[in-house]
Amino acid sequence: MRILIAPDSYKECLSALRVAECMRDGLAQSIDAEMILRPMADGGEGTVDALVYSLNGKRCPINTVDMYHRPIQTYYGVIDDTTAVIEVANIIGMQVSSERQPYHASSYGVGDVIKQLIERGFRKLYIGLGGSLTNDGGAGMLEALGLSFYDAKGVLLQVSGGNLSEITRIEGTLLSLQDIEIHLISDVTNPLTGPDGATYTYGKQKGILEHELARYDAGMTNFARILNQYFNQDYSTTNGAGAAGGIGYGLLNIGGIVHNGAERIANIVLQDIDLSTIDYIFTGEGRTDFQTAYGKLPVCIAKRGNAHGVKTILVSGGLGERYDTLYDYFLSMHSIVDGPMSLEHAIHDADRLLMNTCNNIGRLIQ
Repeated sequence: MRILIAPDSYKECLSALRVAECMRDGLAQSIDAEMILRPMADGGEGTVDALVYSLNGKRCPINTVDMYHRPIQTYYGVIDDTTAVIEVANIIGMQVSSERQPYHASSYGVGDVIKQLIERGFRKLYIGLGGSLTNDGGAGMLEALGLSFYDAKGVLLQVSGGNLSEITRIEGTLLSLQDIEIHLISDVTNPLTGPDGATYTYGKQKGILEHELARYDAGMTNFARILNQYFNQDYSTTNGAGAAGGIGYGLLNIGGIVHNGAERIANIVLQDIDLSTIDYIFTGEGRTDFQTAYGKLPVCIAKRGNAHGVKTILVSGGLGERYDTLYDYFLSMHSIVDGPMSLEHAIHDADRLLMNTCNNIGRLIQ
């Protein structure tokens, strides 16, 4: 028997690799099978680790600044001599800080890392866009890559989410991106501005208050108007422009190509696996509900399995609203929680709970 274990992370609890290991260890207690681990991601946290693990790459440290221009050491992934992968989440996201200061937050660190990687000789970059705590349209990132932003008085601005409305002029020359491939990995299709844009859709979780949304969106609109004039192009309504607080928009302007996060990662990570030789697939995420059907990674994996007649079993931290609508995709769905407990207890005990659940499922299969 061959089992493919391909879960997403349990956000703020277990990495995708740790979820996969716990699934394997639980199943191994009750079933004799070849188990293939492929930790997954959709562009958010774990994107670097998913690609590094599956493609036999390596993690490398790199120094930059966080969303408030404070020095940090983070990491990127090396796939081969010319290909690197980074994720926004470990530069300017919750993996770095839980602070919410949207007025001061900048994507500068992302641009700085891109610049350093190009200077180190990488020519193909995969950028996971999930998990940012910025809302600056990618202005800070473009600042790090060579652009300068000025207000009406000619004062040079250090751009951030709060002062985009002050920009009246852009100067400077971008770092040369000739022959550089930039692939954007995102599960977000929002435009940059408007009711479905970055600010109104994701601003609150980044610290923008309800009564401030219109002001921040107006600032983003002003920035886009001026940047569109500078580049003589308009990507503000392109799918994915609103990803990562608008970093998607900034990267589109310098040649970035947007890919569906879950699908792109799956194409890369599962390219060496013949699914017709697999008997079961195990996948999961932190919480599953009806929204999982809208492009989330577990359904992406299940669809691939179903196309080859492979039964897919979902094991998640919790099952939420209308999860039963997903039975067209999964043979069965399971929550790891085995009794009344607080969220804190479930997170603390997640390894054991996950292994026990998979042990039970393995006994049933066996």
